[in-house]
Amino acid sequence: MIYLFLGDDGIAKDARILEIKNKFFKSFQEALSFDFDNLDASKLPDDALKKSFLTLPVITSHRLIVLRQVHKLKSTDIQVLLNFCQKPAQYCDVILESTEKMLKSDLKDLSLYATTELFAKPEGPNVFDMTKLITAGQSGEALKMLNLFYKDNVHPLQIMPALVWYWSKEGRGRGKDVFKRGLQALQEADLNIKRSRLDPQWAVEKVVVELSLLRQR
Repeated sequence: MIYLFLGDDGIAKDARILEIKNKFFKSFQEALSFDFDNLDASKLPDDALKKSFLTLPVITSHRLIVLRQVHKLKSTDIQVLLNFCQKPAQYCDVILESTEKMLKSDLKDLSLYATTELFAKPEGPNVFDMTKLITAGQSGEALKMLNLFYKDNVHPLQIMPALVWYWSKEGRGRGKDVFKRGLQALQEADLNIKRSRLDPQWAVEKVVVELSLLRQR
C-alpha cells in the first residue's frame, strides 16, 4: 500500500506513521534494522531510493519505507518513485510525506496511486494540546478538553494513536518500570475499546488519568 501524508501538522503525521510502524513491527522490533527505511528526499544519495524499493524483506514478510519531504525529490528520483507507484511491489508499503498541502508539477499524479491523508493544524485545541496538560499534571483540564473533542464527534480511536505517540516520547524519561506501565495502560485501553469491554469514551478518559498519574512519579 502507498500512503501520501500531506500538511503542516508534523506531530499528527508522526503519530500516524508510528501507528503503521507498530502494525508491521510491534512483534518484530529487530526488523526495524532490516525491513524499515526512513529516508529524507532532500538528502538522498544517487540510486538510494531505487535500492530501497528493490531490497527484499529480511525478518518479516513486509518492508516499510517512509520517504519524507517528497516534494524535494530530484527529477531522477521522481521518475523512480512514479515507476514504483505504477507497479508497486507486494512486499513493500510506502509512506510519502510532505509539508505541502497539495503537490505540484511532476508529483501531482501521486494521489492517483496513493491513499491521501491531510494533516493540517486545526485552529482550535487538538489532542496534542491535551497531552501538554497531561505533562503538566492537569488531568482535570485534560479531561475537559477530551470531552470537547467528543462533542465535536471525534471518535476515541482517533485519539489513541496520539496518546501512544505521546507516551513513546514522554514516558521513556520516567524510567523503565513507569514507561512499561504506561504502555500496558494504553494497550488495555485499546483492547477495552476494540473488544467493547468498556464504553470507548470512558476507556480513553481512564487511560488519560492513568498517564497523568504515571507522569507525576
